[in-house]
Amino acid sequence: MPPALNVLGCGRLGTTLPRLLADAGSVRLAGLFSRQEANAENAREFVGAGRVAATLADLPDADLWLLAVPDGAIAGVAGQLAGLDRDWRGVTVFHCSGLHGSALLAPLAARGAHTASLHPAHSFGDRQKSLETFAGSVCTLEGDPGVRALLGGIFSPLGVRMLPIEAGAKPLYHAATAVASNYLVSLVATALAMLEKAGMADADARALLAPLVTQTAANVLALGPEAALTGPIARGDGDTVARHLAAIADRCPEYLPLYRALGLVTADIAEPGRPPGDDAIAHVRALLAPREP
Repeated sequence: MPPALNVLGCGRLGTTLPRLLADAGSVRLAGLFSRQEANAENAREFVGAGRVAATLADLPDADLWLLAVPDGAIAGVAGQLAGLDRDWRGVTVFHCSGLHGSALLAPLAARGAHTASLHPAHSFGDRQKSLETFAGSVCTLEGDPGVRALLGGIFSPLGVRMLPIEAGAKPLYHAATAVASNYLVSLVATALAMLEKAGMADADARALLAPLVTQTAANVLALGPEAALTGPIARGDGDTVARHLAAIADRCPEYLPLYRALGLVTADIAEPGRPPGDDAIAHVRALLAPREP
């Protein structure tokens, strides 16, 4: 029989992961708890199993406990659970924070629980979509060696790759995933706003950017940044960069600092591919250098 799983926190991750694991036959959902009971009811309906608990003490016994609560609440919830009149010996407790390690679960470890942190590098923007696209994701895993082996086995039917990570490396790792995921949203939002200033309707702007963004992402991940880079900075085309700067200054000057900062990063990527003695990138850097207000 698959191990029983309790879930605390029924947001998008706390709803989608249990459904994926239950559909794969890796777990059977035992209990669900959320500060907003309606969220737990919604999760139970989405997963198709589990019992909604009104309090932490009402949760049934389980082999696995997933704390899918906000990062700032993990330590407090762990302390509350450790304070319950419950035998934690041999029980596995893990959270899904990308920033924090399993040390936040120390009160439960002191009661005999095995602890870990598992972070899926996946955007849970749409639950149904995640059911279709989660396979192929990478999860970082940190914690007790035995728990890492256990969770690796439980998650393997989902078609994910597990990467070990040290707890001290998680803040930088999490910053990198935020840059790749959250900042991509910010960049596309900026491009859409600039296209609006250029007179383009939102639907047309999205249609224009969709293949460009998806193909660029595919290229950089398949080929690497230097090989995937195109455009005026890669060509050392200072005239075009100067016209970009002038147009942005005229119509949306609030985006000048972002264009300059990312342009300098782009110049760093482009420079190794330029011919020896070529000073085109130096000229582009001079154009992009931040200006005093």
